[in-house]
Amino acid sequence: MKVWKNNWIWHYRYALLAFAALACCCVAAYVLFAMPQVPECRASMRVHNQDKDTAMERVLLVSIVPEGARQLTMLMSGSFFDGDTRYVVDRSVEMSYQRRGSNYTMWVTKNTRKPQDSIVREDMNRRLPIAGQQLHMRIERIDPHHYLFTDNHSPLFVCVTGA
Repeated sequence: MKVWKNNWIWHYRYALLAFAALACCCVAAYVLFAMPQVPECRASMRVHNQDKDTAMERVLLVSIVPEGARQLTMLMSGSFFDGDTRYVVDRSVEMSYQRRGSNYTMWVTKNTRKPQDSIVREDMNRRLPIAGQQLHMRIERIDPHHYLFTDNHSPLFVCVTGA
């Protein structure tokens, strides 16, 4: 009986090796081409800009949601203050990206304003992502639940993943 089992494995060894190689190729293809490379996370962001005589301030909740291997959606909601005037920001920004190590080149493909968004001035809209804009970011993993997003000049925010 034992000789027959070994003979069966020996007889189908090439088929078993081919199946194992095919399984390894499928796993590698998923990791390289289909697995999202950007973490799904949330961050709060506060930016203060001094422009001539006025002060502008943005307080935003930013949610990063990967949409496949090379696309992501950034959900932004919060407030934009221009002096004493408060505007509501509520947008969904779709981006495609290319990764080189921990550096990402992102292209804004679609910027959707939701009905609650009250920003109408062009100079304020330029301070938020615009369709066709190219962004360069570096995403570094601090620990298993925290990621640091930086641009060419300074850190932007620390993004936190779910537990």
